[in-house]
Amino acid sequence: MPENTSGESSRRKMTRRELSDRYNELLLREAHLRAALYSIGDAVIVTTTDGRINLMNPTAERITGWSESEALETPLEQVFQIIDEETSTTLESPVARVVHEGTVVRLSQNAVLINRDGRAIPIGDASAPIRTATGDITGIILVFQDQTATRATLRAAQQELEFAENIIATVREPLLVLNSALHVVSANPAFYRLFRTTPAETLGRRIYEIGNYQWDIPELRRLLEEILPKNTHFTGYEVTHDFEHIGRRTMVLNARCVQHSDEFILLAIEDVTEQIRAEQRVHLNLRRLRALRTIDRAIISNLDMRAVLDILLEQITLHLHVDAASILLLDPYTQMLTFAAGRGFQLRATEQTTLFAGEGYAGQVALERRMLFIADLSVSDARVSAPMLQSATFVTYCGVPLIARGQVKGVLELFHRSRLDPEQEWFDFLEMLAVQAAIAIDSVETFETMQRSTAQLVLAYEATIRGWARALDLRDRETEGHSQRVTDLTVQLARAAGLSDEQIAHIRRGALLHDIGKLGVPDSILRKPDPLTEEERAIMRRHPDYAYSMLSPIEYLRPALDIPYCHHERWDGTGYPRGLKGEQIPLSARLFAVADVWDALQSDRPYRARWRREEALDYIRSQAGKQFDPDVVELFLTVIGEASNHQTP
Repeated sequence: MPENTSGESSRRKMTRRELSDRYNELLLREAHLRAALYSIGDAVIVTTTDGRINLMNPTAERITGWSESEALETPLEQVFQIIDEETSTTLESPVARVVHEGTVVRLSQNAVLINRDGRAIPIGDASAPIRTATGDITGIILVFQDQTATRATLRAAQQELEFAENIIATVREPLLVLNSALHVVSANPAFYRLFRTTPAETLGRRIYEIGNYQWDIPELRRLLEEILPKNTHFTGYEVTHDFEHIGRRTMVLNARCVQHSDEFILLAIEDVTEQIRAEQRVHLNLRRLRALRTIDRAIISNLDMRAVLDILLEQITLHLHVDAASILLLDPYTQMLTFAAGRGFQLRATEQTTLFAGEGYAGQVALERRMLFIADLSVSDARVSAPMLQSATFVTYCGVPLIARGQVKGVLELFHRSRLDPEQEWFDFLEMLAVQAAIAIDSVETFETMQRSTAQLVLAYEATIRGWARALDLRDRETEGHSQRVTDLTVQLARAAGLSDEQIAHIRRGALLHDIGKLGVPDSILRKPDPLTEEERAIMRRHPDYAYSMLSPIEYLRPALDIPYCHHERWDGTGYPRGLKGEQIPLSARLFAVADVWDALQSDRPYRARWRREEALDYIRSQAGKQFDPDVVELFLTVIGEASNHQTP
């Protein structure tokens, strides 16, 4: 027994020391733990299981506004008041949740702590049970942080993201966001609309795979995999491709690498198909306007039918892109179409084409006055009588009536060796060309008719003038043949003086009519064999005025008035009817005056014989500077000298 008593006493003493050591160790650990909790940056609050605070570090003091000494033994809900930031509703105490669930509990992402001063501080926390070695919960530890800056950063990032997404969504052109592996991260509504695809078919896929691989374009691969990595961005890269739902389109691609937490590629896609088509239409219309202008100039400046038709056909084949074309003219009296011009034909037989209205394609067009278009002649059952279709391998035919002022002038025929399926714009331009062709043909025909009428009118005038001249010679017997002779000599002088053909034509008419005014002189004076009295002479001297009164109302003869009106004027100013002097006298009248006197001196008259040549020449020379222009006298002598070898005195 004593031994046992001694052993038990020895074990008890060891237990107390051990307990004392362990207690001291626990105190040391607690001190270390407390020092650690007090020194960490996160806020820490330790409570009992019933929620009373028994530890609070300085960070928790700063956030809550409570000192540890004030908070000890205080219920957690009084110091740690939390609400939902969005709804402002009070959140459940984390202590109760930890005790109930026995696990780590985290606050809502929207948790806000209302500190002692009433300020709302966004926080994030985790609450965990404090357990004994046997697993019993003896307390709760709350670890939380002030997330004011973090949430502000997140809100800013979220706003930037929303801003970027809104920009992408509102951009009218298609836009893709790709990651570095070229998978589609985002696409705007414009992309889905244009390419008729859905987010499910697009997002997360490589760009080459979307839309049933319609974006697997070699040019795009080279762009994204070779060009973009070296340049970080590119603009204006044009790609033309056949897309699944929208057909052949031309896209302009602009891309840029964006460095963020990861690398992204912004790929902007601009569909420029319609723009290119519009530009092509503008250029086409400009070319067509130039063609119409060329035809207009041809009509205005060239009134030769063949030349005008050749220009027409050149413009027609060039701008309508056909292999051959011809124009058949319609005779309104015989109703027969005759080949007038052609372009693009290999056989001369086409030039022999003649058709009656209603015969063959062209005759049908002329008769029915409407366009005939046959895209494929091989399947047409219409009768063919045109040599150009019988002997050539044409596939498409088009005939257009050429109508001007309500009348069919002819038919324009177009031929092509492959099938044509033109758009409406082609037909519209063809009709414009047909109108121009009809106007051209009508203008040339009108001009030719006018030329014929003018020629006939001129011939009628000339015949009338010659008739008047003969009538004057017959009335004044002593001057018979005088008008024609003096006219011929005056024309010789005018030609030697270098006057134009038009001026000479007027001079010839004026010379023939130089004595037309004598129609106003009574026969008793004009044909009187005896010398005239002063009164009779005065009447005779009025015949230039009579000539002016008779001829000036006639526009055609107005340019020829100078000789009938002024041939009795004298170089020294003593002539009549106006007493003109020197170069006041028209040149034509000065030329005629010498020729008139010369012919008179060289002609027999009832009251005297003709003068010898030398006598007449001496008289002409003597009147130089008096009756005649000296220069004209010199010219006359030269002309007479050249002609003297062919005349006898």
